[in-house]
Amino acid sequence: MAKIRPPEEAGAQEAQKRRARSLDLPGENGDIAALLRQAASAQRLAEERLLADLGVTPPQLSALLLIGATPGLLAADLARKAKLTPQTVSLIVANLRRAGLAREEEGGVSSASRARPLVLTPEGEKILRLGRERTDAASARLIEGVRPKREKLLRRWLAAIAMGLPQPGAALDADDL
Repeated sequence: MAKIRPPEEAGAQEAQKRRARSLDLPGENGDIAALLRQAASAQRLAEERLLADLGVTPPQLSALLLIGATPGLLAADLARKAKLTPQTVSLIVANLRRAGLAREEEGGVSSASRARPLVLTPEGEKILRLGRERTDAASARLIEGVRPKREKLLRRWLAAIAMGLPQPGAALDADDL
């Protein structure tokens, strides 16, 4: 014989089931942080596939981009700009050096300093160019069909999140919405 539950208990159980389902794979009504993580993961996977035959990962390509844009960049500055730990950047730089894509120049900030400025090798410049062509095309596909005003809003909101603003949505003007 089935147990009959009071209506408020049945309603609470139904709400809990809905919450549990919405946490599985959020759709447009799902948790915004989970959606951002899923979108970032999907984009990273797409970029990994695009870069696989070049022998670099998306973080390595990002490092090449920063080094290429700022020749002589120190690894510590690279870590700050990329928002990565010094240990992670150390590993990325070591792999780029081993692959012959980046090298350390002599004569760091001071002769007593162990820090050495980073520069791209000609092969690193080539891989950066090829990788950028591929990832730029993938980025363009992300915003296909998005109106320019909405794209600007999306970029502003994402930049506010990346800058660590306490209220990223506040970066959006009421007139823009």
